[in-house]
Amino acid sequence: MSLRKVVCTFICLSAALFAMILGEEEYKEVLIYTTSNRALSELREMENSYMEHLTSYVKSLQKEVDTLRKYINSVALEKLESEASRVQYVANPLTSLGLLRRAHEDWPKWLKYIKEQQDVQQMGALVALMPHAVDMNEALMGMERIERFYDLRAYDLVNGQVAGRHFDTRMNAPECLVLADFMYNRTEYTRAAEWYRLTWNNIRLPLNPVARGFYRPNREEVRKRFLISRLQEGSIDHIKDYLEELEQHPAVPLVYLKPKPAASVIERGCRGEFPPPPQLVCRYNHTTTPFLRLAPLKEEEISLDPLIWLYHDVISDSEIAALTANLTYEDMTQGYTDNYTTVEKERLFHVKVFEGSGEKLDRDLVNRMTDISGLNAGDHTHLARMNYGLGSHFPEHGDYSDIKANPELVEEGDRLVTFLFYMTDVPLGGATIFPKINLTIQPRKGSALFWYNIHNDWEPHLLTRHGVCPMIDGNRWILTKSLMAYDQMFVKLCLK
Repeated sequence: MSLRKVVCTFICLSAALFAMILGEEEYKEVLIYTTSNRALSELREMENSYMEHLTSYVKSLQKEVDTLRKYINSVALEKLESEASRVQYVANPLTSLGLLRRAHEDWPKWLKYIKEQQDVQQMGALVALMPHAVDMNEALMGMERIERFYDLRAYDLVNGQVAGRHFDTRMNAPECLVLADFMYNRTEYTRAAEWYRLTWNNIRLPLNPVARGFYRPNREEVRKRFLISRLQEGSIDHIKDYLEELEQHPAVPLVYLKPKPAASVIERGCRGEFPPPPQLVCRYNHTTTPFLRLAPLKEEEISLDPLIWLYHDVISDSEIAALTANLTYEDMTQGYTDNYTTVEKERLFHVKVFEGSGEKLDRDLVNRMTDISGLNAGDHTHLARMNYGLGSHFPEHGDYSDIKANPELVEEGDRLVTFLFYMTDVPLGGATIFPKINLTIQPRKGSALFWYNIHNDWEPHLLTRHGVCPMIDGNRWILTKSLMAYDQMFVKLCLK
């Protein structure tokens, strides 16, 4: 195989459907937890470890306090207020010697004893792995998407009501404040004011003076930011009205001082506002390959233009476990939008390609894709395993690359078909959406989507442009692969 072919194969397979793994240098410098539940779960485990060390430190600190108190009592020095009394003290050679010895020998040892707390050092190592500002910004973008895409009220989110689902969790004032500042910086002034008002109503200063010093929200500062948010779209003549709004119950929505932006097609689809899809055909497919005569596949035809099928029960629990169970955050790579069909580069998920080496799982998955498509699925799987995180989504894009616009891909041809295997159920959010045909598919464990990205004349099929609704609840694991057009030239049927 030529070097050029190797490079093209790598690009097509590892980027398969969604991701461009290689990012700009600024993306590589920072660990990102937000974009996959796998990484977030490991961060939660680190927090457990941090709290265990902190608890251990508290216990050792109590022992340390008792030890230090015994030392203090053993020295039991009388406090010498005046210069004369201090001179009289050191005039005694015995006390002077004791002073010098304690300062020379005891003080460094006690200081070393205080500093050499193993738990503190271990907590420092964990803090070095904590999320950076970039990661925090990703999390805020995820929360902003959840609120905007699903048209949720900030008041409901704070109280654990999310898109009709109740979570036994409440947001506190610092969390409201960071979201308010984020909305303000995005010029979402009415939404920012909602979050500032929620911050104002949720400020509960801790009794512990040290903890109070750590607490970010300042009541007067929050009040000022609320007013500034309203003035950005309002008038200084209505300051009194804005102050009255601040005192209102936060369940009362604020009036938009400028027209609220209309929902996009994708946002309407994610909210479930598309009309019901046509009832097409469900069948047992027993004709694509000879093997299906013995074990037909459950096939649901969900679109005729473009041709899209949903196959049910095509990947087993044991296969899913083998593909995800031992996969760690360190094993995976940050996945990005594909620069060929999206405008901006965004972090999306964490991804790891299952390359396969001829083992049973590898052979079974290759055969499964052949049974679904009737095409040549290759010698090995090269399936991208992807895991989404907090509010993660995928903007509208096409899986085709349009080789006329990107001639560097001409050797392999365009991406003919897409396989999308769902390895988990997603209770809320995370749907695959085809906005140009008003179609939304909620992930269902064990099922797989299959569609053609290009026409018979190899032109991109624009109606196959699709996206992923922001995640709310659940753990979205998928497998994806594209088959290249020229490899299927003498295999593919000309479908109408």
